[in-house]
Order: sequence, then structure tokens, then C-alpha cells
Amino acid sequence: MSSYLKWVIFSAALLALPVGAADPPTRLAELPVVDSKLVPPEKYEAASDFAARGNSPLDIALKIVGAFKGSTQHIIQVNRSSETPSASRITVLRDGLMDDSVRSERWDIALERWDIALERTSESIWSIKEVRRSWRCWRGEKPNRFASMLCP
Repeated sequence: MSSYLKWVIFSAALLALPVGAADPPTRLAELPVVDSKLVPPEKYEAASDFAARGNSPLDIALKIVGAFKGSTQHIIQVNRSSETPSASRITVLRDGLMDDSVRSERWDIALERWDIALERTSESIWSIKEVRRSWRCWRGEKPNRFASMLCP
């Protein structure tokens, strides 16, 4: 085999490696959450008003977490029943944040559906039951977990 062909094969193998291949691949959703911080309702008041106007659980969650500045965002939505869910839990995982101490953040948002009777029809709106937040640090003793403490 020629040295040029060996170089091409070696280069292709390097390109196939994921970025950060020195670290074992980690799925953000599988990282343990040691603890999380309860976000007070006044911090997501605009999202509560947004929910009261009949928006979807996903739109409400994205209103709570705000603009994304990072490399990867994962959203996991679990509904209680599938046809007309009465509750929804949304987890927003953001990784590769543009921060020198915080690597990832996790938002856990619990929503409930309320039926409102109008004159001739009924309408459903979502309300925010609870919002929790945790972070994963770049540095520290245990970087492969989410916790509520500040990153060093």
C-alpha cells in the first residue's frame, strides 16, 4: 500500500472520531442529578402569562429557558396520556455553553393542563407547576453530574 493511500485512510479515520474523543461519550440525559435549584415563580412570570394565552408546553418551556448560546440542546417531553395530556414534564439540556466554568445546564419544567369553561365551549390552558435548574461544571471533583452549586 502506498504511503499516500495510508495517509488518506489515517486522515479519514481521524475525521470520523467525535470531537472530544479523549473523553468517553456521555449522554446528557443519563447524567445523575445530585440536586437542583427551585426557580421562584417571579423569575418566569412572562412565561406564565404566555402559558395563560394558550401556548403549547414546548413553547412555554422555551420561553422559560430563554435564548440558547451553546453547541447542543436536547429537549425531552413526557406527557401524562397521549391523546389529551393532563400534565407534561419537559427537560431542556444544554451543553457546550459559552462559559468558562459552566459546561451544561438542565431545566426540569412541570406543567399541568387546566380546562376552562367558556360560554359555549371549553378551552384548555397550561400552567407552570414547578421549574428546577441544575448545572454541570467544566472543572471540579465530579464534572459528570448536575448539581445546584456554583461552578468553580
